[in-house]
Amino acid sequence: MILDLKKLKSNLNAKNIAIGTGVFLILGIFGIAAFSIVMRPNQVIAQVHAATTPTLMPTETALPTPVPTLSPPSPTPVITHYVSWTNRETGIYIREKPGSTLILDAIPNGDEVARSSGQPVIYGGIEWIETSYLGQSGWIATLYLFEIGGDYQRVGEDGKWFYRDVDSKIDKYLWAGTPYQALQSATGENGIAWLEIRLPDSSTGWLKGQ
Repeated sequence: MILDLKKLKSNLNAKNIAIGTGVFLILGIFGIAAFSIVMRPNQVIAQVHAATTPTLMPTETALPTPVPTLSPPSPTPVITHYVSWTNRETGIYIREKPGSTLILDAIPNGDEVARSSGQPVIYGGIEWIETSYLGQSGWIATLYLFEIGGDYQRVGEDGKWFYRDVDSKIDKYLWAGTPYQALQSATGENGIAWLEIRLPDSSTGWLKGQ
């Protein structure tokens, strides 16, 4: 193909240049509009997808439930009782000082007293210990003070006969208030109920009709 340069040059006047520039601009505007129409739905879809896609959180691993450490139950402490007792009706005298003739109070058989932490004192060949009874401090002979561990009972106000063995002869009379610990019950040959007991001095025997 042979270009006619003279003819081409004659056609390049101001009017033709203006028309060509306008056509070029119009085509450019239509191109940009078409591109926007094609791309906008894709942007909207991408935004909707981004908004509706859940954010994935890292998976949490559940910690194992701690197993409680079981400790063995504590043993029940044995309560220690200090009781006064003598096998006579008058009970025990608490004195101002060891061996003193000044009597502060009379302690009934089987009543509890608080023993001091001090050491016993020997006076007149007898061992004495400082005690407290109903808020009154004084001294009593240790041979009348007994330690009982655990529960104990007391003979009723009518007193009780004490037997060494079931269906045996009477050994002695126990005055009201005498403390004792129950050991076991039994039935004699004649159907009478008996109760084996331990006295504060560790001697054992039986009470009839228990």
